[in-house]
Amino acid sequence: MTSEAIIVSGGETDNLIKLIGVQRENQKIVGVDGGAIRLLEAGISVDVAIGDFDSISKEQLENLKMRIPKVIELPAEKDLTDTEAALEFVSEHYQVDVIKMLGLLGGRVDHMMSNIWLAYQPKYRPLLTRIQILDRNNTLSYFEPGKYEISKEENKKYISFIGMTPIKNLKLVHAKYPLQGDDFTYPIALVSNEFLENTIEFSFDEGIMAVIQSKD
Repeated sequence: MTSEAIIVSGGETDNLIKLIGVQRENQKIVGVDGGAIRLLEAGISVDVAIGDFDSISKEQLENLKMRIPKVIELPAEKDLTDTEAALEFVSEHYQVDVIKMLGLLGGRVDHMMSNIWLAYQPKYRPLLTRIQILDRNNTLSYFEPGKYEISKEENKKYISFIGMTPIKNLKLVHAKYPLQGDDFTYPIALVSNEFLENTIEFSFDEGIMAVIQSKD
């Protein structure tokens, strides 16, 4: 069974129970700042809480310390964001197949852009293809050059292919809007494509792709 770490930040985190699913042994839950409070309020066990905890009260922080096995307090002034620190902790302490990140979308656009580009920092680049960013309407995954088959997620009508860099020889098969091997010399967002079947095959030779399945 696939092992995973789930990082829940302090952004919009509706529907946590459905997004996380049934908790299991090979799943680690990391709450970032106020995200740890939301997890506990949803009845979800937390393995680690990390952050400067500037968004919660002293009483809430003490409650976290009583209910969570490991609480890592960070200084308010630091080079890393709380989310970056959580990703660094996961990369150093957990050997997992997938890293799911919740609470990173919505809210301030600068924060959202910072979170989406997080995986491109050199120290996190080895984690790139293991990272998924999720909310109740979207699942974002990163891909390096190669050939892939992606399955349609339940209730998600659209699939978008986002070239985060120039892309070479992009092919889309079994998609409503197929491609036969197109080159893009600039980052491009190919949005609102759709599945014709339960899977879409895609491949490309150079660049980095973000693939997003979404619903309105």
